[in-house]
Amino acid sequence: MNKNQRDQEKIERTNGVGSITFEKIIRTARIRSPLEDFAIVEQPVEYRKDPLTNHLSRINALRAERVKQASSADNPEYIKNIEIVIEKSGQKCFFCPENLLSATPCFPEELNVGKRITIGDFSLFPNLFVFSQYHAVGTLGREHFTPLNKFSKEVWAQAIEGSQRFFQAVYDYDAQAQFPSINFNFLPPSASSIVHPHIQIIQDAQPTELTAKLLQASRKYTENGQERRNYWLDLISSEKQIKKRFIFENEYMAWLASFSPFGKNEIIGIVKSPTTDILQITQEDIVALGEGISTALKAVYLGRGVRSVNMAMYFGPINVNYSDSYRIHLRIVSRPTLMPNYTGDIGFMELLHSETIGEATPEVIASSLKEHFQ
Repeated sequence: MNKNQRDQEKIERTNGVGSITFEKIIRTARIRSPLEDFAIVEQPVEYRKDPLTNHLSRINALRAERVKQASSADNPEYIKNIEIVIEKSGQKCFFCPENLLSATPCFPEELNVGKRITIGDFSLFPNLFVFSQYHAVGTLGREHFTPLNKFSKEVWAQAIEGSQRFFQAVYDYDAQAQFPSINFNFLPPSASSIVHPHIQIIQDAQPTELTAKLLQASRKYTENGQERRNYWLDLISSEKQIKKRFIFENEYMAWLASFSPFGKNEIIGIVKSPTTDILQITQEDIVALGEGISTALKAVYLGRGVRSVNMAMYFGPINVNYSDSYRIHLRIVSRPTLMPNYTGDIGFMELLHSETIGEATPEVIASSLKEHFQ
């Protein structure tokens, strides 16, 4: 590396609580830009590494300014387009109440849960085309479309309770199916094929690749330290101490912007309770978690202009105690605004190189969301 290259590189390490270290390398790219009459323009690129999994991401805040042949949520065309999508998709929606009983599958008798699981306005039934041995879909309310800022805490609590019933029934039938997950694709940019809001829950005898990595890395963090510390509690304490990415905390959970995100506008909600098995969480926990999700979706809608998301909840294995090293947590990431020609946000780097490209820094994301959690 020559002197000029060294001058264009800066390494930043911030020590957190326990053995957590936040590390990023800032390198400067130089181009002659047509936007500046071909003068030299320097752009800093941050290379970040997740302190637990070593997941790599790159962030250039200037990418938010690049030309996109699509409209954002503040464009009147978005409202017009979403109204068209809602009207057309609602003409024959399998998940709307008038069609649900005749158009959706039923659970097999061996699960002993009835044809479907219904709690309030939430209905859960098998996915018609599965990618898990135990794979169900649950409708989030009776309305064909609900914007992110209008999901009630009650419907999310119903969804979590209904999912818990399904997971219990599956585990009673097949004790090898120890790894559950609750997931949410919202609107077509998130890969949702149906506009009517719904969750997808899966349960298998093996964890997803990321769940396995999280469980293993969390256990390693605990076992490698003399004090047997919990990474997730140390992460909350670290971010509270540093303040830059900390968003909100109450008695039940804490919310942070991810230091090295998996997606755009990513936030993490961490449950502080030591219970990592979803079958063991109480009704009080369910209500608190439902409220947290509802608040977070409203916050990204208002604070970041987000209209489409993916969400995943990560649990410990059923009937195994991971309380010393793990915590239930969830991630929410934004997806492009739904327009006829919206620009996809997953390219070759994310899909084929496993590195996330970010536009807003986690620090900016956190600062824009704090007021919406109060």
